Amino acid sequence: MSNYGIHSEARAGHWVAWVTSTDEPKPVGSVILPGQTQEEAETNAKLWLERLTKDSSLLRK
Repeated sequence: MSNYGIHSEARAGHWVAWVTSTDEPKPVGSVILPGQTQEEAETNAKLWLERLTKDSSLLRK
């Protein structure tokens, strides 16, 4: 998982987080994960990354 980073920002009254790879600045799989707080959004992104590392078929092609 060290080839990935988690980013987040506040948007319109909630937070969103996404996972990027070291090779690409765009969200991996074009997935943006919402949360009511920054912590919740980043936790959702960490869970997504765990699922993604176990099953790469989740990526859009």
